[in-house]
Amino acid sequence: MDTKSSLRIPISNVYGGGDYTAQILIGSQKDPANVILDTGSSTLAVKPKAYDASQDKDLEATAYAQDVTYGTGGWAGPVIKSTVELKGTAHSVSLPSTHLAITSNAQPHNFGQADGILGLAYHSLNNAYDLGDYLSQHDVKPPVTYPWPFSGLQNTTAAIRQFQGQLRSFPEQDIEPYFTNLEQQGYVANKFAFYTLRSSVNVTSKTETYAAALHDPLNQGFFVLGGGEEQTDLYSGDFQTIKVVSDAYYNTNLKYIQVGSGAQITAAALQPNFVPYAYSNSIVDSGTNSIALTYHLYNGILDALYSLNPSFVHLINQFNQDMNSGTGGLPMSQLNLEEWPDIHFVMEGVKGQDVVLTCTPDTYWQTNSPAPGQAFFKISGGPNNSNQPNQSILGLPLMNNYYCIFDRSMDTQGVIKFAQIEKNLG
Repeated sequence: MDTKSSLRIPISNVYGGGDYTAQILIGSQKDPANVILDTGSSTLAVKPKAYDASQDKDLEATAYAQDVTYGTGGWAGPVIKSTVELKGTAHSVSLPSTHLAITSNAQPHNFGQADGILGLAYHSLNNAYDLGDYLSQHDVKPPVTYPWPFSGLQNTTAAIRQFQGQLRSFPEQDIEPYFTNLEQQGYVANKFAFYTLRSSVNVTSKTETYAAALHDPLNQGFFVLGGGEEQTDLYSGDFQTIKVVSDAYYNTNLKYIQVGSGAQITAAALQPNFVPYAYSNSIVDSGTNSIALTYHLYNGILDALYSLNPSFVHLINQFNQDMNSGTGGLPMSQLNLEEWPDIHFVMEGVKGQDVVLTCTPDTYWQTNSPAPGQAFFKISGGPNNSNQPNQSILGLPLMNNYYCIFDRSMDTQGVIKFAQIEKNLG
């Protein structure tokens, strides 16, 4: 195998309910698991129902445990080592003795229908706790976390968060993330790319099966491991490059937002007290299937839309009311996307210059979602709370407009490159 050749891996947004998953094969028995590809975290974790650790001849138990909470869930479990394989369209890469967490305790419906998560961010987000001494003192022999010795832990948010607090009293250790390990061992170059078309599952029929949704081209895409620019059929034109300002998340500087040709809506800087752990006023996050803005920016967009056409805001409000009431999305018959403006996100480039990334109406309104004939508005706003960081999450609806390369080999912290996506692959 050419250790530096890239892998082009088919991905789907069906299992993750809009988030994209790739299939990995785990252990000596190669159990398949569809894991969410997430640039907003760093941990590789799978559900026990997807991976039967008891049958894995490659398994190496460790004394480490992890407890991770997200905006939409959380889990706790042991960290083990085993073989993890990713299969591309032309070849595969298999990494032995790589760290992997098992979500022994998890909130219900964690990861949706996906089997776990593959975090693509940096090592500082992949912390574990060394329970070796604790386990020895409690006569756990050998003193390792698999099999999981905390079977009485409840699968609730409160229990998992409480357990997380208890773990913080133990020695902490950063675990090398899967992608970092692949790159450092010379399997792939230090970059990866996304080709995606949707941030919600395209549902065309009330009786549509899971299999049909999986085969819908709009619900498919590609993850390019260890490459990007060489996949010339996935994009056209030149790349625009934005600066990554911290090697924790893929932190970026959002300068301002512009609705159509309207006035600039300035993005406030991150407050100084949040800088030590939030780092900047925006992140580019493949694991978020919306654009989650600060209160100020979201309401600035609504004001700009209202000035163009008051009915725009009326439709957004109707959508929010319908979703909150359980009715579903906005009827597509009420939505003429040709009337809606582009929304421009102006980012800091590698030389400080303005880089304009455009989110089109057909990506911030996702049609045939959450049901046939309905539309889903993919921009949301945070609370009006000064105790919250001024940080916006630029998720899949922005990425859907571009072929996106996360190139960690360039500049000090890496860069993100955006080129016009080629929607018709022929």
